[in-house]
Amino acid sequence: MTKYIAISLDDEKAKDIAEIISNKTAKKILNILADKDLSESDIASTLNIPLNTTEYNIKKLEKAGLIEKAKQFFWSTRGK
Repeated sequence: MTKYIAISLDDEKAKDIAEIISNKTAKKILNILADKDLSESDIASTLNIPLNTTEYNIKKLEKAGLIEKAKQFFWSTRGK
């Protein structure tokens, strides 16, 4: 299933989002969070990547406003 992100070119976060969509790991994280809420450790385990790599990319996605904390330790796509 193809997933889309709609953003205004005038949005001040457009640069952050452009950086994210050029990052394969960040795109994978965003893709799995589009289907279900997961913790950082669940994301790392699912993608078979180090936890610190997951944490780094989570911070980038959150800063760009693409994800947010759904609960205390879980992440979801923004607006889900």
